[in-house]
Amino acid sequence: MDQIGVKIGPGRTSHYERVIKHWAKAYRTASTEEGKKVFPGFVSAMFEIHDFVNVYEAFNNMDPSELDGIVAKLQKAVTGPINAYDETPESTTARNFLFEAVVAARLHRPTKGATAILDAPSDTGVRFSGHKMWIECKRVTTENKIEANVKKASSQLENLLRKQLGSGHRGVVALDVSKILNPGDQIYISRNDGQLMRSVDELMRSLIDRYSPLWERVYERRSKKVIGTIVSFAFMSTSEERNLLVHTSQWGLNPRQGISQTDDRLERELVSMLENAP
Repeated sequence: MDQIGVKIGPGRTSHYERVIKHWAKAYRTASTEEGKKVFPGFVSAMFEIHDFVNVYEAFNNMDPSELDGIVAKLQKAVTGPINAYDETPESTTARNFLFEAVVAARLHRPTKGATAILDAPSDTGVRFSGHKMWIECKRVTTENKIEANVKKASSQLENLLRKQLGSGHRGVVALDVSKILNPGDQIYISRNDGQLMRSVDELMRSLIDRYSPLWERVYERRSKKVIGTIVSFAFMSTSEERNLLVHTSQWGLNPRQGISQTDDRLERELVSMLENAP
């Protein structure tokens, strides 16, 4: 992270580094009591650090002079409560900025002709197929805040789209619903990898089926250039078959009803980026 200009300092990422370094060796000789006491912190560290690693891997080959926007987000992201469980409505700023950086990293696919817009006037953006997709990102902590967050994000997009010249501009709302599914450090247990993948696929389908009427109701009053909703979640899980702790995430895109063929094609390209990200 320091290589791209992020100063870690004494924040939560330094804590994660200490925890992971300790348990990389100590887990072999730890007592059961010590494991019960410290293991939740290890799970939290492994879960949280994954996003930082993904952002770094997406952009570390770029010239640091091009990364001011991402570095600014990550510099804010290294602060905040150490554990997600301790986050309050007043202390969400750090992880909110990290989600914006994660979305940019997820869609930054230069080999596929897609590049993140790191100085976007929205939370982030991506340029591909002759279009610019502006994205407003919201982390939603409770079900009853989904509609309000979509209203705010889509309104921000609508205001931004009015100022853009040309026809190649579109907007998408991105929602992270991880804390709705798991407010703390719980671990999802599956019998094997196959069951885990089927479960997360079904969870995404059920989330979109349940909540899409909320955002479709909002979009009825929005510009037609707001064309859909990205939904993401992540949690730690373990496969009993392999006895392995893994970071599990899923990304989906729900197209707005009644979009044009051009917008449908754009969203299919977006889906490909989301699904095939490294």
